[in-house]
Amino acid sequence: MKRNVLISTGVLLALLMLASGSLFARGQQEAAEPEVIKIGASVSLTGNLARFGNMVKNGYELWKEEVNAKGGIQVGNKKLKVEIIYYDDQSDNQTSAKLTEKLITQDKVKFLLGPFGSGATFATTAIAEKYNVITIATLANSGKIYSRGYQNVFSVLAPASRIFASFIDMLEAQSPKPKKLAIITPNDLFPMSVAKGAKEYAEAKGFEVVYFEEYNKGVKDLSSTILKIKNSGAEVLMGSGYLEEAILTVRQLKEQKVDLKAIGFTTGPELVDFRTNLGEDADNIFGVSWWMPLMKYSDPLFGSASDYEKKFEGKFGKGLSYQGAGASQGGLLLQTAIEKAGSLDTDAVRQALRGYKGSTFWGPTRWDESGQNVAGATVTFQIQGGEIKTVFPPEAAGAAPIYPAH
Repeated sequence: MKRNVLISTGVLLALLMLASGSLFARGQQEAAEPEVIKIGASVSLTGNLARFGNMVKNGYELWKEEVNAKGGIQVGNKKLKVEIIYYDDQSDNQTSAKLTEKLITQDKVKFLLGPFGSGATFATTAIAEKYNVITIATLANSGKIYSRGYQNVFSVLAPASRIFASFIDMLEAQSPKPKKLAIITPNDLFPMSVAKGAKEYAEAKGFEVVYFEEYNKGVKDLSSTILKIKNSGAEVLMGSGYLEEAILTVRQLKEQKVDLKAIGFTTGPELVDFRTNLGEDADNIFGVSWWMPLMKYSDPLFGSASDYEKKFEGKFGKGLSYQGAGASQGGLLLQTAIEKAGSLDTDAVRQALRGYKGSTFWGPTRWDESGQNVAGATVTFQIQGGEIKTVFPPEAAGAAPIYPAH
């Protein structure tokens, strides 16, 4: 009898241990399941790129707030809210790389939203690839980033070499069209890709590039370059530099009384700072942009492109440019892939990204094998009477280009 009681007690203890083990394992599993999706972003909040880095952060924040207001990202049968961990890379590429490694190894982020600029993204994506972490490269489209065979980088912007294409197409549509072009660029990864792509495209269209120069990034004087442009016989100037260099170029062109039929920049004219600093001298300057609020695109999260502009300006004030919109688009693309995968698994999300072909408030996106968005295109705009007007292509134009500009 005692033996039966002992056996029964032993069986009972075994059952209790099994139950306890099962509950412990379930508790461990539940603890392992994330309550939020942790995403990392190293961006330029100080330093010479802070103007754009803060715009990028604002774009990320707007996406995060919009998706969290709807309960979060749908992952399988549950919704998870988004948490973004930011670090300031101080506009330094190697600092950005170190902070990216910290985000992955210490903060344990699941995904990365890219920094501002191709130089920083070139550095950070090498770290992300090492740890098999996906980066949505929101503001980086230099071909060098995507030619390394990496599997975890996806661009929001179309290739940098194509950004001036709509401006060159606009020049070709003029009657009579100009024949001689000048191109200047700082010796930095993104602008050099832009300038070389513009040169190739212009020459393929029959234009003669009579002057091409690379100058030091952050230059404070371009007077000798301006004199060479003046003496080259160029009718049009394209500059692929940053805001300060665009302002400097316009001022020194005026000082040397250089008469050009058109002046176009990749960065500068879209920003309030450009018009504030130059006043009337900003009039008739052209810019190119990957995105404008007048575009006829929409999606369920943000609504139309103009709806997005209203949401952005309602939170951050006037001054939206494509940098902010591109950042929000990066978050939205990552969200779409996670929801399609129904998982936070890197392989599953990567597969969902590779299979994506669609359009949002930003416009169309489709990636090639290297991770470049081969569906994107640009629009050309012009400052007319102190206001930005889209002027090309015709289907996106709100006004006719003023050409010649003087």
